[in-house]
Amino acid sequence: MKKVLIIGGAGFIGYHLSKKFLKKKYKVFVLDNLSRKHTDIEIKDLRKNKNYNFIKGDILNFNNLKKKLNNDYSFIVNLAAIVGVDNVINNSYDVMYKNALINHFALQIAKKQKRLKKFIFFSTSEIYAGSLKNNLIKFPTKENNLISLVEFKNKRQTYMISKIYGEMMCFQSQLPILIIRPHNFFGPRMGKSHVIPELLSKLNNKKKKFILKNGHHQRTFCYIDDAVEIIFFLIVNKNKNTVYNVGQQKPVITILELAKKINKLFFENKNIKTEKKIFDHSPIKRCPDITLIKKEIKKMPNTSLNTALNKTFLWYKKYL
Repeated sequence: MKKVLIIGGAGFIGYHLSKKFLKKKYKVFVLDNLSRKHTDIEIKDLRKNKNYNFIKGDILNFNNLKKKLNNDYSFIVNLAAIVGVDNVINNSYDVMYKNALINHFALQIAKKQKRLKKFIFFSTSEIYAGSLKNNLIKFPTKENNLISLVEFKNKRQTYMISKIYGEMMCFQSQLPILIIRPHNFFGPRMGKSHVIPELLSKLNNKKKKFILKNGHHQRTFCYIDDAVEIIFFLIVNKNKNTVYNVGQQKPVITILELAKKINKLFFENKNIKTEKKIFDHSPIKRCPDITLIKKEIKKMPNTSLNTALNKTFLWYKKYL
């Protein structure tokens, strides 16, 4: 039975990816420090599976983990990182230093494997933020779009730069690598501090008027089940030493349009408007070019936005 190690595997993407590997009869090892307190019922359910192995630990304490890890993983997935806008701004130095160190130790684990097929690094769609700010980007955005940095005193961009550095580390590691740039994944169990769960929460209150920040921002959204199907395919097939945007190219929707859609689907009682003031804390537009993936996958998974929102809403209604 093939083995996969998922570092940071108790989080949103890691949980769904673990389910996929288990379904495909892999032995799954998850390393996580539970810093985001994801000890929920769904992780507990996964732990009932005899092929699911949870290792509680912090990869930054690398020397203490060595005895808990194997040397026969087929795939190693690094999802671990310091994330979250507030966390990034308040701990900007740690974001740079620790994210690089997390990936360094993950690569050290990979180098000790006897039959490693691939090391998978999860980067970010924010890697294009400097290019957007400097008017060096095209939409939809290809993986080979010029990557540009921003002014170094900008705390918000330290996460982006840590991921650029992480990608570079992977390419210089001399390992078979795969880099994933996720674009606005959403779905059950993604936490509360993301645009769709935040909208669900705010629209669910009794106030009739709802003022939205950055309603003009544009995004495409990718349901987590679709994302995991794509990622699993890229991992287990021969794709390596390549960067892939993972997301949906259409439909492009403003946050205001998204809020109105959610209101119409589930609440129907809000007067939604957007503030005219610009809050410069996130890219004004994200839209990936997924041509590379379409060359690999003949039939792309593509859950409709309405269906995906409904599945997400039902989960949050049940658990939160």
